[in-house]
Amino acid sequence: MASLGACYKQLNSSVGQFGALTLHAATAAIESSTLGDARYRVVDASLAGLDKLRDSLALRVKGELEAAAFGDQPIAGAAGQTVVCKSIISAAAALPGAAR
Repeated sequence: MASLGACYKQLNSSVGQFGALTLHAATAAIESSTLGDARYRVVDASLAGLDKLRDSLALRVKGELEAAAFGDQPIAGAAGQTVVCKSIISAAAALPGAAR
């Protein structure tokens, strides 16, 4: 559960890995000068998709972490959710301009 909680923080915090990576990618896309704003359009669409994935996972994990912390409920599938969480962060890292 600790691993899931740590990943959740990196995924959901505006100053976590996901927030930092997506901010760098968005900034680089805005600053790009590709023909027809092609880079911006690709990154913007990718960010929208990643946001939906993040929101869906974060909502589920938040509820499960609260149930575990305050209701002594076990988290079924925590390892799988941690893998998904890390995958979303990795996808953000793979965006053009994410790593500076």
